[in-house]
Amino acid sequence: MEATYYATLGGFSIASGNLTFMLGDSGEYRAALGAQVSGFAALIANRSAEASASGRAVPGSPSSRSYSMAINGGPIANEVNMTFSGGSVASVRATELRSSNPDARIPVTAAHKQGVIDPLAAFVVTMGNPKDVLTPKVCNRTLRVFDGRVRYDLRLVYGAKTDIQGQPGSYSGPAIICAVNYRPIAGFRPLTPEQEKYERNIEFSITFVPVGTTGVMLPYRVNIGTPAGLLVVSASRFEVKGTRLGSTAGQGETAAAAPEAVASGAPLLRSNDNR
Repeated sequence: MEATYYATLGGFSIASGNLTFMLGDSGEYRAALGAQVSGFAALIANRSAEASASGRAVPGSPSSRSYSMAINGGPIANEVNMTFSGGSVASVRATELRSSNPDARIPVTAAHKQGVIDPLAAFVVTMGNPKDVLTPKVCNRTLRVFDGRVRYDLRLVYGAKTDIQGQPGSYSGPAIICAVNYRPIAGFRPLTPEQEKYERNIEFSITFVPVGTTGVMLPYRVNIGTPAGLLVVSASRFEVKGTRLGSTAGQGETAAAAPEAVASGAPLLRSNDNR
């Protein structure tokens, strides 16, 4: 499955990118994402990002196996590489980012790296029963995420069921909207009372759409409130192939199923200025 997405901030285009998501018959998956700053934002910072992840789409929450991320074009390197085993981080290598007071961060302990998933996996919903993909069960859960530097929770709560009327070539059909609460756990600098109030009241929602009859749901749209305005990341093009991981079917075979959808992963998570 391939998707093209775009991002706007306060109504202005700021980025675009492409995602490839491959799902195997036994639930294993691989995802690769590439994004590039565009529009007016490209005049300020010419940056690009790449991320990839692999894991297994088990009921309830994906199980991460590997994750890598690199942001290019900045003043210093920004890379993260992780592997996972049994739901915990087995190895992590992340470039050290400049900070005026790194010792002020809440320390990340070994316990913080257990029972977690990577940032891309946080946007993959896996339901044991395909009939549950359009129910509140999609949302009502808490995701324990570690991005290589910061450990945080994403608490999803059911918001509403809606219908998407996409343009030709994009997704049209039912969707589920989840309200999201972001809660930093470790690896960040303590927030001021004003920042904590903002964190609690920030607008953050994800609209998920089903991927055929696989029992997997992926984001179609993400809305995040920021001090500069509303950040919206929305998928605009979908192409679904019939070949799965490990299959010997022709690479050009196209699935004759209902419209499928895939959207972006890690860069949808907003950056934390308190890292």
